[in-house]
Amino acid sequence: MATRSARNHSYVSQRSIYDERYAAGRYDHRSAVPVLTAERAALRAAMNRTIHSNPDAARISLLDFGYGTGRVTNELITGYAREYTVAKNLRVVAYDVSSVGLRKAQEALCGAGFASKKPFAWMPDSTTGYIAGSVYKGEADRTVTVVFVHACEGESPEAMSQLALLANGGDPYLLTTSWYSGLGHVPGENLRREYFYRLGALTAWDGEIVLAVSATGDLAELQPEWSKKLASGATGDFPVEMPGDVVYDTELGQPNFYHVFSTELNGYMSAISEGRPWWVEGIRYPGEEFASREAEQANYDLD
Repeated sequence: MATRSARNHSYVSQRSIYDERYAAGRYDHRSAVPVLTAERAALRAAMNRTIHSNPDAARISLLDFGYGTGRVTNELITGYAREYTVAKNLRVVAYDVSSVGLRKAQEALCGAGFASKKPFAWMPDSTTGYIAGSVYKGEADRTVTVVFVHACEGESPEAMSQLALLANGGDPYLLTTSWYSGLGHVPGENLRREYFYRLGALTAWDGEIVLAVSATGDLAELQPEWSKKLASGATGDFPVEMPGDVVYDTELGQPNFYHVFSTELNGYMSAISEGRPWWVEGIRYPGEEFASREAEQANYDLD
């Protein structure tokens, strides 16, 4: 993301912002390394634990909240049959507010051999969330299915839960993920806390949750500025309410609200874990996007 501070703008929806970003095409090509080694390792480890903890499950179900174009998850989707030898089907529910991003992912997966049984029904301006359609691919006696859910951020977390359950046939998920933007773009501490709770409730008791969020070191140059604005009340129409709330300019110059998590994350995770183990892993992001895979690997290998 670009880190210039936004000035003299009003808050607009994440759907509008990300539809424009995905349509322009620059957002997905900011780095020579779309998926970091640490991200790939975290998802693979979670999938391995999920399979090990659910030996009798005929299907692994994964909810990706804030899927976008599937930057991280699509590697798992397309490589599942080759990398995992267990006789379990995989269902991924791709949940996002941007129909542009979801459609790009649909097209990319169809280009990789996936097919749809029915035509998709996209409604880009819908004010209620809906299931747009699904694609599937059979390989090595297993079927991988991806269900595309186009959400509306104006709806409640409860509506999100109901729609996510519907997309999985009413069953809880064995693995839930959210990579960076999904939870950080939710305005207001109470609403963020509710989304954490809902994601926890959607996940089976013996399932896994991987929530990758920005922590205190991210957007460090903007946090003092927006803390001062918060103290003086000069936050404009943006939903800046607490330390960690900032507004940055995207690569298209769009002002965008974002929350950088701090110690409150401990409370969120403790509340949804209900006594089950949870831990924090650090994924080191560069100040600038990586120019090569060698640079990314060198960064990953740092102590």
